[in-house]
Amino acid sequence: MNTDTRSLPVYAPLELRLVMSGVQAQRRPRPVYRSIFRVSICNTGSHPVRLLGRKWTLRERNGNTRIVEAARIFNESPVLEPGAVFACSGTQEFDTPPVAMELRIFGTDEFGTPFISPPLNFPKSCFQH
Repeated sequence: MNTDTRSLPVYAPLELRLVMSGVQAQRRPRPVYRSIFRVSICNTGSHPVRLLGRKWTLRERNGNTRIVEAARIFNESPVLEPGAVFACSGTQEFDTPPVAMELRIFGTDEFGTPFISPPLNFPKSCFQH
């Protein structure tokens, strides 16, 4: 799937909502900062959609930015009927404290046309630990 967000139409009825998030600092031989989150994905449109993958943009205090793309949505490719919600939990690890996280979802509509979701930008309050 082409994951260049400039070439995919945005499917606005796919709403991503942050249910909870926080950061844990773990002391190992080197510090690791783990962002823990729960996200819900709701199809507020009038047609079913299939969720196929995700794209993270992760930024750290030291200036590093990582783009992480993955097929499937936490090991699933769910079909969301109108009004359906898919919820998932996960973590992202950082070498220095995180300052920004953005999540976008890739999928196809009922005709097989690819789309990308509007971005879910985690609020800055999520990164206070």
